Amino acid sequence: MTKDLNTLSFDGLEDILEGIEKPGRYTGGEVGVKSKSLDVLEKDQYIVNTALAFPEIYEIGMSNLGLQILYKEINSRKDMNAERVFSPWLDLEEKLRKTSTKLFSLENRIFLDSFDLIGISAQHELLYSNILNIIDLAGLNINASERKGLFPLVCLGGSAMVNPLPMSRFLDFAVIGEAEGLILDVLGIIKRYKRYAIEKEHDHKTLKKDLIEELKDIEGIYVPGEFKYEYGKNGKIKHIDYSQKVKKAYFKDFSEKTTLEDPVIANIRPVHDRFVAEIMRGCPRGCRFCQAGYIYRPVRKKGLKGLLDSSIKGVLGTGYDEISFMSLSTTDYGGIEKLLEGFCENFSGSRRVSVSLPSLRVDDFSLRLAGLVQQGRKTGLTFAPEAGSQKMRDAIGKRIDEEVMLDCIRKAFLKGWDKIKLYFIIGFSFESSQDIEAIADLVFKIESIAKESLPKKSFRRFKLNISVNAFIPKPFTPFQWLPFDPGGSLSCNFDYLKERLPRRFVKLSWSDTKKSLLETVLSRGDDRICKVIEDAWRSGARFDNWSDIFDFKKYLDAFEKNKIAMGLYVREYDISEILPWDIIDIGVDKKVFKREFERAREIAKKAGIKR
Repeated sequence: MTKDLNTLSFDGLEDILEGIEKPGRYTGGEVGVKSKSLDVLEKDQYIVNTALAFPEIYEIGMSNLGLQILYKEINSRKDMNAERVFSPWLDLEEKLRKTSTKLFSLENRIFLDSFDLIGISAQHELLYSNILNIIDLAGLNINASERKGLFPLVCLGGSAMVNPLPMSRFLDFAVIGEAEGLILDVLGIIKRYKRYAIEKEHDHKTLKKDLIEELKDIEGIYVPGEFKYEYGKNGKIKHIDYSQKVKKAYFKDFSEKTTLEDPVIANIRPVHDRFVAEIMRGCPRGCRFCQAGYIYRPVRKKGLKGLLDSSIKGVLGTGYDEISFMSLSTTDYGGIEKLLEGFCENFSGSRRVSVSLPSLRVDDFSLRLAGLVQQGRKTGLTFAPEAGSQKMRDAIGKRIDEEVMLDCIRKAFLKGWDKIKLYFIIGFSFESSQDIEAIADLVFKIESIAKESLPKKSFRRFKLNISVNAFIPKPFTPFQWLPFDPGGSLSCNFDYLKERLPRRFVKLSWSDTKKSLLETVLSRGDDRICKVIEDAWRSGARFDNWSDIFDFKKYLDAFEKNKIAMGLYVREYDISEILPWDIIDIGVDKKVFKREFERAREIAKKAGIKR
């Protein structure tokens, strides 16, 4: 027999939330909830129950479109049920542990260890400690090999799982690629084994082994036990024993699928409080540092008519006053102007809906689009030149000409914009001190153009937000072999920009170098890193992406305890060595990454950039 559904009573919920900051994070009951009622679940014991867990607080998790898509997809089936759970904030975690109360779902307050599957989204490596916390608060052993019984199975998915090795000890299986479409096949197999367990006595250990064996035949499913790593005395991978690579899953019917028109609407304001319409998946640009541009290939686009109709219907049905047309490269959606014109025409009267366009290029076309959706009041424009000098932009594959960029910004000022945000990345091997200075020089040029182009009244409101982030060499990019922070100059370069940039008009933000270092280690890690993550979590690591909570020393101590050198993962990799993620077929041949890597080196060499 499988486990009964154990739940937290309403009185128990009231008790546990007494004195808790933002109890709305945990109460559920939002508009758009799609889970089955507890009565239905208790009457039909064959329904497969899935907890969709997002390892961040409610406000952040409720802004994740992928979670909403899977939630609806699973709940559209009569024989399946999905409920949501988010990382509890520190105050609730303390209360749960003090009262020995297990973590529960929002919809029916079902304790997580009563579910058949706990699917956890790993969108970022600095969420790993929160993932362990969710598993532990569910009342489960964090190590998969020590968990008893058939259910719940623990599955991880999301973009950080393109290299599943650092979390391999804690999961029963992982989804590599996109779970959309694939998830129903997974739950279908789980349903069959759940029926076996209900109708006849079976050895659960054997059932679980057979179930996992079936799951691994689905394209995109990674099972840790199928891969054995052998390490040399130098710490590098000497050999990987396996039969075949895990081929990434991708959603082939994307172009035919309409926008999610009826998302769950959050009880308390999420970080992105707007309707989201995904218009395109993947990016044709091929920037050499950008992991998302490679792992979401091939590029797929939604049909214009269906996208427009469902976007209008979704906004009208939800009551949002803002929509985001989401993609990695919005201006590459063929028909974007018609989409915007058609949408804006439907909301030109008393009901005004703001439109946001992420991922704009710095060119006249982007400016025209921005003008189309920001008629009247001009909000800010956001662009990502990524590097200050032309030679660096050429080397990293960011195809933006400086003169075109400055001319576009000049036209933006003349058309009434007075707020611009720019994103930069520093820390590339091909970088020189002149390239850092070029960022400051570019900012001064923009300030000068603003002074020339804006009326005096508008110039007094002029703001330039500069975000500078450290380069992180991610798997499945042409720059996956490069070192992190070569020469240890990141902090000095951040300090230089802080001192050099004008403070009157410029607001500068930059990434925490220690967090970036840890992200590099976790993203390029192997199965030895599992114990480091576990020890850091046991010492109290939580919410590592939150600067005011992140404690780097916990990880330093964990590395020292396990006698593992961080330097092994932040160094420059030899282009011929075995990489931990070589077991994954992401859909892009490794030869492509090597070719682009060599091209970058050649561009840098011709430009006189010394490595």
